[in-house]
Amino acid sequence: MSSPCKMAHGHSHQHGHHFQGGHHCAPREDQEAPQNEILEDYSNWDIVRATQHGLLDRCRELVEAGYDVRQPDSENVTLLHWAAINNRLEVIRYFISKGAVVDQLGGTLNSTPLHWAVRQGHLQSVILLIKCGADPNLIDGEGYSAIHLAVLFQHLPIIAYLIAIGMNIDASDMNGMTPLMLSAQKIIGMEPTNFLLKMNPSINLVDKVHRNTALHWAISSGNVNAVDLLLEAGASMDVVNAKEETPLVLARQTRNRLIVHILTSEANARASRNSRILKALQKYEKFLLVLACLSLIGGIGYILNLNTDSWLLKGTLLALMTIGSQFFTRRFVGQSSQKQVPPIFFICSVFWMFMTWFMCFLPHLAQANIQIPFVISMFLLVYYFYKTWRTDPGYIKSSEEERRQTIITLAEAGCLDVRLFCNSCLEKKPIRSVHCHACNSCVAKFDQHCIWTGRCVGAGNHHYFVLFLCAMVFVGHWMIYASSIYWVSQCSTSIRNDGIWLFLVEIVSCSPWVLYIFLLVCSLTVWATLMFLVQIYQIAFLGLTTQERFNLQMQNRFGKRKVSMRKSPFNRGCIQNIADLFQCQCFGLIKVTPVDWTKQFHAMFHPSKLRNPQPV
Repeated sequence: MSSPCKMAHGHSHQHGHHFQGGHHCAPREDQEAPQNEILEDYSNWDIVRATQHGLLDRCRELVEAGYDVRQPDSENVTLLHWAAINNRLEVIRYFISKGAVVDQLGGTLNSTPLHWAVRQGHLQSVILLIKCGADPNLIDGEGYSAIHLAVLFQHLPIIAYLIAIGMNIDASDMNGMTPLMLSAQKIIGMEPTNFLLKMNPSINLVDKVHRNTALHWAISSGNVNAVDLLLEAGASMDVVNAKEETPLVLARQTRNRLIVHILTSEANARASRNSRILKALQKYEKFLLVLACLSLIGGIGYILNLNTDSWLLKGTLLALMTIGSQFFTRRFVGQSSQKQVPPIFFICSVFWMFMTWFMCFLPHLAQANIQIPFVISMFLLVYYFYKTWRTDPGYIKSSEEERRQTIITLAEAGCLDVRLFCNSCLEKKPIRSVHCHACNSCVAKFDQHCIWTGRCVGAGNHHYFVLFLCAMVFVGHWMIYASSIYWVSQCSTSIRNDGIWLFLVEIVSCSPWVLYIFLLVCSLTVWATLMFLVQIYQIAFLGLTTQERFNLQMQNRFGKRKVSMRKSPFNRGCIQNIADLFQCQCFGLIKVTPVDWTKQFHAMFHPSKLRNPQPV
């Protein structure tokens, strides 16, 4: 009995970094091996074997014949230990009703039945034992409490449940090691360190023996993922341990070049953030980023448009401008603001598109039937871009107390499942929601994270996103048409007379700026056109989001069972799908029922309910 893992009958060791269950709530775990599957005669089995197999009738027979359920064996192991390690819930209830000691220490590791259940990852047994009075704060022979064991064996559902019922996230073992320190030291990888950091632990606590923080332990173990996560969470790099070593000094002693590089880069970044000049610039960070982006796009066009035949000079200036923009971004723009570079680039491109129209195309296209549609399209483009960016896409939000109650409720119902619970933001997941790692939040009716708008596209702003794409298509095609008119009127050549090659050479020399803006417009227009067509197809004919369509394609490609995309429970017909998205009733001709997708949970996952969803 060197380890309880060797004593579990019929259950292999589980890797607990995945939440339990399948599509619906998980079945009761004590029903995994029902008695009718035991083919051999068990009338002569002893009570230990009957307990291991969960044969409640045989256990009841032997107890009523006089067996004392509190009686331990030669190694002080009780029947309750055997029932807990094999996840026999009914047997656990019966033994406790007959006087079994819930917190009896036993075995080589001097552990309680709760410790044994935690090691094996049996969440339902853990819940039952705690409800029956088991103390999760008791330590075993190795000095670990229940939460430390859950961390060591990477059982995230049990960690979540123990913290939700009030166990201290910073509970220390006999050496003063917190769960975060143990994870950083002994578990190589993202989890459960990343999961623990979401529970708001004290990341700069030190242990009793070595005075190491979690960051020290991650460095000494070569745990690069944990080092990255701890630094991102704000772990101090100034704390010294018992040997007067800071994390950076310790990293240099371990000679792990990658960790030394990570720590050195972080130290430089933190020093830069503490600079007075940079602190002052941070107030205007986004404004400066917009100016830099406007200058970069305009500067490239200006250089290309220089009245010189020296492409070496132009290439040198372009290279210097690129290097300067990279230096500015890395030196003066924080990581959070760098995520906004694509949408800022897009809106700056739109600005230069408008300026090009005003300066170059307006004299040649002065007709009202061209100018008015373009101006309206440009206005709608900016407006719907702003609405897509500004509108809440449907982030799932709740208070800390609500999250704790959600964990307890789902765990006790046997439904702490990845389809029902997000282990990243600790929220109950509505149907059609997906966790966006860029936004670090679950989004209702998630479609995608659009880099050009810098926001997720979800239930709240999906219709604005489609209209934004439509406006971009119109603006792009107007710009392409205006460019062709400009070249015909300004360039002294034509495709019909001189051929395509001479025509291309002429338009390059005629106005490099117009060609530069034309190429920029073409790239954005092609993207917007394809995206718009895909969106209309998915919305009108499938009733699916981009994420749902991608998931079904992967399932059909790699799964054994093929699923028709047209038979989705969310598909209510072409006209109704479009009306539902835009909430358009067409003067009462179409019945539209508003749905709050942030509150549509898996208990409602039934085709009849989805075809007639509950109103807001």
